[in-house]
Amino acid sequence: MPYKFSRCFAMEHPQSTELIRFYREQIGLKIVEAGPDQVEFGTDPVRLFVNQGDQQTLIFELIVPDLEKAREDLTAKGCEILRWEGKGKTCYVRDPFGFVFNIWEDPSAFGA
Repeated sequence: MPYKFSRCFAMEHPQSTELIRFYREQIGLKIVEAGPDQVEFGTDPVRLFVNQGDQQTLIFELIVPDLEKAREDLTAKGCEILRWEGKGKTCYVRDPFGFVFNIWEDPSAFGA
């Protein structure tokens, strides 16, 4: 199963409103999209998302050509599924070392 890093990162925190305010006012990042559950900052070439979460977490993202095959492959390699909402949605996985990442299906990233 091939994997690639995407340019998307997410930060989850119990105090997401304060976190968003800090990055907007103190760091100077511009909000490019805001919804009820997520804010995206324009940090070209990286996309930075801030979400409300139960704990402080930094999440990177891996791109795969087939989401369900990746799920099978990763669980066979000792990863734990934390949240699996399906294609085009949140699919959080924890690796055996405790790091959390999102899986995103994009066959075109692999020439398909």
